[in-house]
Amino acid sequence: MADPLQDAGYRTTIVTDFDPRQDADAFLASVIGEYDALVCDHILSGRTAVRFTGAELVSKANLHAERPLPAVLISSHANTDQTGAIHRWREGIPKVVDKSDFSDVVVEAIDFTLAELSGKFARERRTFATPIEVLDVMPTGEVPQARVIVVGWRIATSVWMPLEPILQATGLKPEMLKGRWLEADVNCHAKNAADLYYRNIAIAPELPDGWLDA
Repeated sequence: MADPLQDAGYRTTIVTDFDPRQDADAFLASVIGEYDALVCDHILSGRTAVRFTGAELVSKANLHAERPLPAVLISSHANTDQTGAIHRWREGIPKVVDKSDFSDVVVEAIDFTLAELSGKFARERRTFATPIEVLDVMPTGEVPQARVIVVGWRIATSVWMPLEPILQATGLKPEMLKGRWLEADVNCHAKNAADLYYRNIAIAPELPDGWLDA
């Protein structure tokens, strides 16, 4: 996987061993300032014990408040049960590169990420305020989720939204969410549900009577 990066002019360092005592924030602190970009697999626990996923690390690298590190996630799990684990951190992951199509796509993904970090958001990554209706809640499993309608995306299609950010933003318990209306900034031009991400989640004010009847 280093070959296309080297062909593009990058010097590469391959990291395969992690300190099992480090969380994502501690590992990130050890590499920020040392590198110009980070390319990370989603599943990191193949060789040693790791306390974080690549999705968490990539998201925190791109969203780092003081010194963002342009980071790209690669994965062969984009269409598996691991999608939820990636979706949880999607706000900070501009691009997910499929391992089966690595080649020069990873270089394009780095450029895409660099543009976003400079404030040039692609259309499918721009966010707009929209109501969100909570239809159901699944509080158990590897990645707890809520089934929701994102009105500004596709009003007739329900999607699974990561539950933890909702709980953190609203202070509500899972059993209190079903039937609730939220509002959030969402990238409503995303093509696929797995590409949606949510900012500024809050409990929505009451909707006017008949607002959705049409």
